[in-house]
Amino acid sequence: MRPVRWSISYLLRLPAGISIVTSNSSGADVTEPPRRAACPSVPYVFGARWRDRRTAPVVLGAVVMLGALAVPASAAAPAGQAGPVLPPASTQPATAPVASAVSAALEGPLSDSALGGSVGAVVIDVATGELVFDQDGTTPRSTASNEKVFTAVSVLSALGPDQRLVTTVTWDPTTSVLTIVGAGDPTLASVAAEGSSLGELADEVAAQVDPGTSIALRYDTSLFTGPAIAPGWDSSYPAMGVAAPVSALVVDRARIPGSDAREPDPALAAATMFAGMLGERGLAVDGPQPGTAIGSVIAETESVALATMVETMLTESDNDMAEQLAHLAGAALTGTGSFESGAAATKQALTDLGVPTTGLVSVDGSGLSYDDVASPSTLASVIATAAGTSSPPWSWPLITGLPIAGLTGTLNDRFLSGEAAAGAGIVRAKTGTLIGVSTLAGTVVDANGRLLVFAFMSDKAGDVALSRDALDRAATALAECTCSG
Repeated sequence: MRPVRWSISYLLRLPAGISIVTSNSSGADVTEPPRRAACPSVPYVFGARWRDRRTAPVVLGAVVMLGALAVPASAAAPAGQAGPVLPPASTQPATAPVASAVSAALEGPLSDSALGGSVGAVVIDVATGELVFDQDGTTPRSTASNEKVFTAVSVLSALGPDQRLVTTVTWDPTTSVLTIVGAGDPTLASVAAEGSSLGELADEVAAQVDPGTSIALRYDTSLFTGPAIAPGWDSSYPAMGVAAPVSALVVDRARIPGSDAREPDPALAAATMFAGMLGERGLAVDGPQPGTAIGSVIAETESVALATMVETMLTESDNDMAEQLAHLAGAALTGTGSFESGAAATKQALTDLGVPTTGLVSVDGSGLSYDDVASPSTLASVIATAAGTSSPPWSWPLITGLPIAGLTGTLNDRFLSGEAAAGAGIVRAKTGTLIGVSTLAGTVVDANGRLLVFAFMSDKAGDVALSRDALDRAATALAECTCSG
C-alpha cells in the first residue's frame, strides 16, 4: 500500500503560471471525431486545463496536494505546526527498483490481447538513470502523439521557455502597402485578454494611418516554406478538424467559426479577418493579397511565453500548435520553417541532449503521420532527462505539460474506474492514438516513493478503448509496485 507521505508531490511540482489559451483539439486520434473541450473557457491552471468530468475524490485530493505543495519540503515547520506532508521522491538506495519486481508488475497488463502482441516498453529509474525494464525497447514504432514530446524538446532547446512571438504590421506610405507579417504564433487570436491579438494590431494601425488613405493589404508568410500538409497526412484532415494546413499566419487556431473544421487557407482567412477589422475602424482596404513586407513596423502584438504553448500542446495534444512549434524550431535551425527543417531540428535537439536516436524518423511535429517512428528507449530517455536533477534549464515545460491521470488534458477521462483508478493523480503521461497504434509515456511514483519514467508503445493495437485501458493499467501497476523487491 502506498505510504501517505509520498502521494504525488513530485509530479505536481509545477511553476506558478496561468494561461487562458484554450483548444478544441483532441490530439492525434483519427479513429473518432475530434472532441470539443468540456469547458473551453476555463483557464489553464498550472499549464493544464481543468474540466468537469471527474470524480470528486480525485479533484479534492488534487486540491489538498496543491495546498501542501505551497510549503517546500525542505522548509522547517514553525513551532507548534505540523511539518511538510509531501517530501520529494525518494533517492535512497533501499527504495531502488529491482528489475524482477518491475517485470512482474507489468507482465499482465502488457500481455493484454488488446495490444495485439506487439508492445515495446521501457522503464527507467530517474534517480540512477538505470534501465529497470526493457521489452523490445530499441525497436522503432509509430509514436502517434508522443511525437509532441520530441517537438517540445526541439522548440524549447532552440528558443527557450521565455521566448514570445511577435506578429508585426509594416507600412509603406509611398505605396500605401500595409503588410501583416506572420511570426508562426499558434496563439494569435482575434481578441484576447492575454497574449497576441489581431484586434490590438488593428487598433494600432488605425491610430497611425490616415482614414482617407486607400490601403493595399498584403500578408507575409515567408517564415514558413514548403508544403502545408505533411507526408502521410490524409487530405481530409483540415475538414475533419484534425489539423490545419501549416502556416506562419494563423488566427483563432484556424477554426472555421461554429465548426471544428479548419480553414483550408489559414493565412488568407487571418488576413481577411484583419481587413474586416480595419474596415470597422474606418480604413479603406483593398485586398488582401500575399506579398513580402515592405516599409517600417507600425504595429506589433506579443504572444504568451513559449512555455505556456508547449504545456498546452502536450496537455491537450494540440496538433496545430505542435506543427507550428516544430516549424519554428526548424526556422531557428535553418532560417525557414518547414516539415523538413522541423524534422532536422528534432534530430539535432535529441542528439544534443545525448538521447539515442537510432531508428528515429520524424516527418511532422504532431505525430499524425504513421511515418513518425521512434523506439521506447528514445522516448523514455527524453522524459527521464527532463525529469532528472541534471535536466537542462529550458526543459521544465516538458514535464509540467504532461497530462495528469484522471485530471487534465487527454488523461482527463482516463484512470477513473477499474484497476487503473489507483493511478489517478499519480501517473503523468503523454498519450498517443492512431488507428492500430496506442502509446503512453511519462512519469509515475511507485509505492516506495521512487520516481520512474516509462514508455509503452503498441503498433498493432485493436480496440481503442481496450488498448488504452491496458496501457493505463500498466502505468497503474508501476504506481502500486513495491518495486524495491
